[in-house]
Amino acid sequence: MKIMQFNGQGLQEKTEADFWSQPLNPNEVIWVDIHLPTPDVMRQLQERFHFHSLAIEDTLNQRQRPKVDEYSDHLLIITNHIVMIEKDLEFEELDIFLGHSYIVTVHQNCNPVIREAYSRMQRSGFFKHISSEYLLYIIIDTIVDAYFPIIDMIDDEVEELGEKIIRKSAPGHLERLMLLKRMLNETWHVMEQQQSMFSILTRREEDLLTNHDVLEYYLRDVHDHLIRIATMTSMLRDNLTSIVELYMSAESYRLNRVVNRLTVITITIGIFTVFSGFYGMNFETTWPPFGADWGVPFVISLMSLLSLAAILVFKKMRWF
Repeated sequence: MKIMQFNGQGLQEKTEADFWSQPLNPNEVIWVDIHLPTPDVMRQLQERFHFHSLAIEDTLNQRQRPKVDEYSDHLLIITNHIVMIEKDLEFEELDIFLGHSYIVTVHQNCNPVIREAYSRMQRSGFFKHISSEYLLYIIIDTIVDAYFPIIDMIDDEVEELGEKIIRKSAPGHLERLMLLKRMLNETWHVMEQQQSMFSILTRREEDLLTNHDVLEYYLRDVHDHLIRIATMTSMLRDNLTSIVELYMSAESYRLNRVVNRLTVITITIGIFTVFSGFYGMNFETTWPPFGADWGVPFVISLMSLLSLAAILVFKKMRWF
């Protein structure tokens, strides 16, 4: 647990003893960050801030979709942080309790987000707007900004795969394309759900958000970022579909080339088979005569010339 006080000079850490022993001051903003929550800690926070039991249950079950739940004196905001682990996307849940003078973040593996949000607050220095809503903006904006480099990485990989497939496709390319498609689909669904959160957060009749005139611009900026990410994701999904079709066309073309070459080989062997089979029949006399010294070289030369002619015809037809 990490406890910080937000005032005009930024964030100052407070001890747990002071936090639990002193009453909440409505004139100051407290940020409590809980890493790896336990039922006992969440029960203590519930008694301290009067959180709803359903909200506590959601925080302990780290498999929730992005959403905003409204309660009498606080909001529960569930967002998803994105991270790339071993070339696969992971969505890590961050739960945010928002009240008039406090914000509580609960998470399992979102320490990088919390550290970055804390660093942004420290770099800002002076703060004109001191409220829990402004802290909410910083945290959500940090989460959303983390999507851009991940989307750029996927974009670069999709482009690289397209170039590789044009040069020479391989079975591993299709497997990676399908994985990228799943990743983009998951990102699209998360973006769609997180965009719907702003219909509540930017609603002016929401009593818990007291700085509407200020937050309207900040949250609108984050919302614009979400729209950009959703648009980029949609475009990447379309590009990926086109590349999958390109892969299938390349594989079909390669299969046709293989079939054509096998056809040429089969026809060439067939020419030899026809001549050898003819001379294997039980004819008493044939031409060239069986006893002629030049008969075998002549037949072999004829078969070779016919095979060469067939190969030249197929080559002109671009069968191989």
